[in-house]
Amino acid sequence: MLKFYITLISILIINYTFAQKQTDNWYFGNNAGISFISGIPEPIVTSEMVTYEGCATMSDSLGNLLFYTNGVDIWDKTNNFMQNG
Repeated sequence: MLKFYITLISILIINYTFAQKQTDNWYFGNNAGISFISGIPEPIVTSEMVTYEGCATMSDSLGNLLFYTNGVDIWDKTNNFMQNG
C-alpha cells in the first residue's frame, strides 16, 4: 500500500512540475475569450471571431497564443485574418 501512495504522489508532483500552458487561451462565441495565463481567468476582448459552433485555439508550451479559428477562418496572435489559412 505504501508503494501505491508513493507512486500516486510522484505522478501528481510530475504533473504539476511539467505543466504545459497550451490550453491557457480560449476563444469562442461573439468576439469573446478567456485567458488563464496568470492563473486567474481574465477576459479577452480583442477577438475577431464570431462563431456559434466549434472553434479552436493553439498556443505554445509557454501559453503564448499562436492562432485561433472557427473552422472556416483563421486569425493570428495579433488578431489579423490569415489569408489562405
